[in-house]
Parts: sequence; structure tokens; C-alpha cells
Amino acid sequence: MALSPDLDPRFLLARPDLAEQALEGLVPAARYQPTQALRCRLGFAPITDAAGEPVAEILYGEIFDVLEVVDGRCWGRARRDGTVGHVERDLLGAETVDPTHRIANTDDALPMNALVGPDGVTEAENLADLIDFDTDLAIPAERQIGGRYRKGGRTRAGVDAAGLVQQALFACGRPGPRPFDLQASLGVATDQPRRGDLAVWPDRHAGVFLDSGRIAHACPDAGQVIVEPFADVDARWREAGAADVVIRRL
Repeated sequence: MALSPDLDPRFLLARPDLAEQALEGLVPAARYQPTQALRCRLGFAPITDAAGEPVAEILYGEIFDVLEVVDGRCWGRARRDGTVGHVERDLLGAETVDPTHRIANTDDALPMNALVGPDGVTEAENLADLIDFDTDLAIPAERQIGGRYRKGGRTRAGVDAAGLVQQALFACGRPGPRPFDLQASLGVATDQPRRGDLAVWPDRHAGVFLDSGRIAHACPDAGQVIVEPFADVDARWREAGAADVVIRRL
């Protein structure tokens, strides 16, 4: 049985020996079984690859669909963005109360976009209803300025370029894919950037325009989220051999 061309292998919870039940008939595997939905029970938890290297994070209240637990490590997929990887079992808890709000800023002990229920875990002024979103992508990007750079991160304690854009998208109620090539396919293309547009180098970087000439981005060289002229960032990535930048308007 061949893999359907409509299925992106990056988001499939499947190996030759084991796949989730929903993929039976679509993806070949020796065995299929259902997943178990668990929620992140701390502020955030790293998602790592098989070698233990960080690839992404899940935040408090987000669901991780677990297919297998081996030696205290869960193998599964983050439901909010589709990242497949491993999370330590003791960082996840049973799915009990459904979230009613999200963290709306970076002033709370929990990270922006964490999902919370009616259990008083945070201050009311830091909350927004699950259907109450920012309307300007630059606003949640600006909230992250000054946060340190960390590969795979999504919080002010550490965020990478993909995570910064992803967090801004979630804060605006939009899908937040993590891969740069998928971020580069959002919205429509433009060559006249304005505030709230995305700048994406599809093979390695991304940022959010704060105006027609500057972007906020998580810069690995600076080690933090900074604001720079778009032309300077583009020149630096071109010199490094990056794919041509695309500008997308949502």
C-alpha cells in the first residue's frame, strides 16, 4: 500500500511497526491503535525527536495525542499544530476540564496562548475568551520582543523564529503551522509589505512586519527577539544561502 500524496508525512503518527487507528487504510503499518488525549500540565513542555533534540513545545492546556509510552516518554502528536515527537509522561495529565480561556499576553506566569479552564490558575486580566483574538498580527509579535532565543521554543522564556510567528498566528485565531514552508503558503503574496504581514524564508526563517520596513523576529545570532530593518535581515539570509523571501498578507 502506497502513502497517499495528500498526507504530509511530517504530521503522520506512523512508523512501519505502529500507526494511529485513524490512518488504517491510508498508511501501511504492522499494527494500528487509538491514541490517548493528554494535556500539558506545566507552563510548557518540550517536544523532542527520537534523539532527544527539541523540535517544538506544547503549552499548558494543549492536547498531546499519545500513541505509545516507552520508558516514561510519550510518542504522539501535538493536536494544535500537528508536531510529532516525544514528551516526558510526567509533564502530561489526563484530559479533564475543557479550556474556557486562553492567556492573552506575556504578563502571566503561564505563556501566551496557554489554554486554561475555570479553575483560577491565573489572573483574570491576563485572560481572553477562546473566541476573543487580536486583529493585528504585529501586536502579539511585539509582545515577544526581548524574549530569548531557544530552538523549538514558543514562550518568552525561549522562542525560535517559527515559534514567534506561530504564537502570533494563534493569538489572532489563525492556524499556526510550524514548518516555514507552510507559513510561507498562508494568506496571499504581496510585494508591498505593511504592518502585520509575514516575511518568510521558506527553508529557514520568518518574522512579522511592524511597519513597511521593519520586522520582529527571533534572531539566532542576537540570541533574542529583536526588531531589525527587513532589508538587513533579508541580506543576511541571502548571504547565508537561504531561499528567496516571500511576503504574505493574511
